[in-house]
Amino acid sequence: MPELHVLRCAYLMLRMRLASIHDDERGISTLEAILLTAGFAIIALAAVVVVTAKVTTAGNRIPTGPSGP
Repeated sequence: MPELHVLRCAYLMLRMRLASIHDDERGISTLEAILLTAGFAIIALAAVVVVTAKVTTAGNRIPTGPSGP
């Protein structure tokens, strides 16, 4: 699914930012924690929306009418 490649890139960017903060002795500020958490939540929500849309589309293609004459 090409839609998930964008989400994967965003996830990796957030993950790298989190790793760089972890290595810093100052730690993470409250604002940074809120923004990172919100970013991960948005990525998860977007992934759910994409998968749900794909499943719904596939489900709508299933023929449900009577078969044969």
